Amino acid sequence: MPGKTQLSDLVKKAEDGLRRVEGMIDRERKTLSEAKKKWESAQAKAKASTRAAEQNAVKRTKAAVDKANQRLKTLRGQMDEGRANLSDSRVLAKIKASEVAVRQKLEERASALASRTEADLAKAVKAFEQRFMKKRAIEDKNKLADIEKSLQAKHRQAVKQLASKLNDPEVLQESAAPGGRKQKAVVKKTTAGKKKAPGKQATAKKAVAPKGAMKKKAAKKTTAK
Repeated sequence: MPGKTQLSDLVKKAEDGLRRVEGMIDRERKTLSEAKKKWESAQAKAKASTRAAEQNAVKRTKAAVDKANQRLKTLRGQMDEGRANLSDSRVLAKIKASEVAVRQKLEERASALASRTEADLAKAVKAFEQRFMKKRAIEDKNKLADIEKSLQAKHRQAVKQLASKLNDPEVLQESAAPGGRKQKAVVKKTTAGKKKAPGKQATAKKAVAPKGAMKKKAAKKTTAK
């Protein structure tokens, strides 16, 4: 089917053609009317006269009338055809206009539905993302708990194996407590310092003892004299 613009041109062409034929019919009707008047006048004269010229005039005017009638008949047929063409063109134009309106409405609805689909998709994706993240968070938490449990078990096993190699098992417990190892070291150092002091006193006593012995020995010598 032709486009909307082409149909509009066809309608306009049909209207122009119909108006042209209607104008020709009007002119042909005037021609026929004049031809009939001449024919009637020739008939009146032929009745009043037996001259051959009058009789020929009747035949000639009658032929003009017949010719005008034939042309008028032809033009009327063209007018009917033009009216039919105009009617068909107008119907086709209406059909095309309806098709264009339907297509335009479909495009508008398609655009609206596409926008709605995008909005619904965004909502659906967001809802799915929230559900997915919530579910995955729970799964990850459980997985991490299992991983931690496994790693802790391996750690305890490793500690157990390594602890058997320690010279002082208490070192392991002291290292577990914050500052435990350092505090014990300080305590040991302090205790060592306190134990060292009596050692010096003993040395001093030992150093003093010989002097007393020497005095006693000297007294014994004096008495002997």
